[in-house]
Amino acid sequence: MKTVGGLNKIYQTANVGLMTTIVLLMITISAISPYFMTWYNMEVLSMGFVQEAIMALGMTVVIISGGIDLSVGSVLVFTAIVVGKLLNANVSIPAAIAITLLVAGSIGFLNALAIIRLRAHPFIVTLGSMTIVRGLAFVFTEGKPVTDFPEEFSFFGQGYFLYIPFPVFLFILLAILFSFLLRKNRFFHQIYFIGSNKKSAHLCGMDVQLCIYVIYILSALLAGIAGIITASQYISANATFGIDAELRVITAVIIGGASLSGGVGSIERTVLGVIFLAVVANALVQGGVPTYWEKVIYGGMLICAVLLEKYLYTKSTGIRETWKDFLLGGSNS
Repeated sequence: MKTVGGLNKIYQTANVGLMTTIVLLMITISAISPYFMTWYNMEVLSMGFVQEAIMALGMTVVIISGGIDLSVGSVLVFTAIVVGKLLNANVSIPAAIAITLLVAGSIGFLNALAIIRLRAHPFIVTLGSMTIVRGLAFVFTEGKPVTDFPEEFSFFGQGYFLYIPFPVFLFILLAILFSFLLRKNRFFHQIYFIGSNKKSAHLCGMDVQLCIYVIYILSALLAGIAGIITASQYISANATFGIDAELRVITAVIIGGASLSGGVGSIERTVLGVIFLAVVANALVQGGVPTYWEKVIYGGMLICAVLLEKYLYTKSTGIRETWKDFLLGGSNS
């Protein structure tokens, strides 16, 4: 069993450092660009990363459980197309959203089913579903954009609630809800124990399989919500949406302190990771850095975060796992 308490103490200290880094970074950018701290730019900053932020909530729960979900970016684009096709077929907005979320949840259910029944690693299963769902997006659209949505639908991606962009307001509500569930709800709190050691959790009477179903369905539902927001924000849907979204989501969660080996993480830390990446992305725009450098920077940050996590894990537990066991949770299966 992992010494989760020791890991949590180290990660809490690390996140104080992350908060300090965010503040210093914002101060530095503000000194360079007078436009950074304006209300307009803060809105651009938050809206530019809100889809990944919503998906990061589900990814946090998945990673705490010791799993991974690489299909979220594909679910985002697929659900954007599904809701668009339904609206074009004159389906009412509430019905179109409900059907789209049902489709998203079904993808999560199939991911969980394959993980449980085939006893396959989540990385392999969700990598396969990522490819299949992305392919279906191209098949259904033939590479053409889906447009002509009702004007009322634009509220979900462009509207405001209490002077806050609706997608940001929705993210705040979802973050509060998931934070409460992970800390206070018995069912969700046991995900930490499952992520720490599935065999022990099963022996303690926890319904590990039910948890896996719930976790992957929730992850897909949140990706579906992000897809609906994306379609509403751009008043269109395209099979090229969501490229590398899973990379940004996983990076935010890992930078926030969640452990790839499971059992460690929190919504609050993930929010910090999301804010950090959003500030970095905005800083690149403010600095006029070409957009294709973003992938290089995100990939580098993900590698550094994983290396740091492995170092902290080894220092805290004294266990020297191989990279295969560490990344694939070999000791936790």
